[in-house]
Amino acid sequence: MCLYSAMVWLLNPFTFTIGTRGNCEPIVCAMILWIIICLINGNVVQAAFWYGLVVHFRIYPIIYALPIVLVLDPHSFQSGQKPRLVNWKSSQDNASHGRKEGSEVYGVWTALKTIFTRGRIMFAMVSGSVFMLCTGLFFYLYRWEFLNEALLYHLTRTDPRHNFSIYFYHIYLHVEHEFSVVEKLISFLPQLIVQLVLIIRFAQDLPFCLFLQTVAFVAFNKVITAQYFVWFFCLLPLILPWSKMKLKWEGLSCVLLWMGAQTHWLLWGYLLEFKGKNVFLQLWLAGLVFLAANSFLLIMFIRHHKYSPVFKQFAPATSGNRDKSE
Repeated sequence: MCLYSAMVWLLNPFTFTIGTRGNCEPIVCAMILWIIICLINGNVVQAAFWYGLVVHFRIYPIIYALPIVLVLDPHSFQSGQKPRLVNWKSSQDNASHGRKEGSEVYGVWTALKTIFTRGRIMFAMVSGSVFMLCTGLFFYLYRWEFLNEALLYHLTRTDPRHNFSIYFYHIYLHVEHEFSVVEKLISFLPQLIVQLVLIIRFAQDLPFCLFLQTVAFVAFNKVITAQYFVWFFCLLPLILPWSKMKLKWEGLSCVLLWMGAQTHWLLWGYLLEFKGKNVFLQLWLAGLVFLAANSFLLIMFIRHHKYSPVFKQFAPATSGNRDKSE
């Protein structure tokens, strides 16, 4: 199963096509995977360093900050002790119990009592310092041009072409006009709400939470291009061994649905870009279909996932089963 999961990344036409055309997406993906490894090994400072660096490279991993902070629970991360992983066998046998336990651990009162811990403060300070140092260095070298192109541009970015997003048509019709506060909220609030729900519900199962966050972030974003898909493909090998989906039926239907919705959009995009036909409305409808396909995939992954927290709380040691990292 691990071999097949790795093949999802290594033999994926999206990853090796997009990763060899001149951008740094595979580097960013490797850094994110390394951050997860560092957390699993209890190297909070090293994870914080790489997190600050990866946010400097690409701004989108900022959405991972909250689940990482929640994972740094004082009951799992204690000074001088390596965090212990949840046993593979016991977590599979008690998946439903783990789901209930996870909601109790991250209750409001517990979160308020344990929010300012040594691990969390250290992670915030180190990652923030690395990010500010890198940003300050390049601001010194390139001034406002760097700051606008690397960071500020993404806050106001609008893309009326080559955009899978459902907001593309509205952006196209109002490309020369300033968007109102209401319009900005309409496009931002659904994305924010979905992110918060996923984080609160699945933060303990960190790889799965990051995967869901990334898919949702891309699906509900104002701008979607093909390179964004690489962001969640790199996390697929971490969650597929924990999925109850059968490749023959559910898995294959998900792949065909996602590819079909994307191909459908690309057909209208081809007619618009290469044939010059007025198919803006059809392209927008294709964007709605693509959003529905991504939402369906999110639901399928959630329904068929064997939920398990990555780390267990410190307690008397139990006899060895295989760890989740295996």
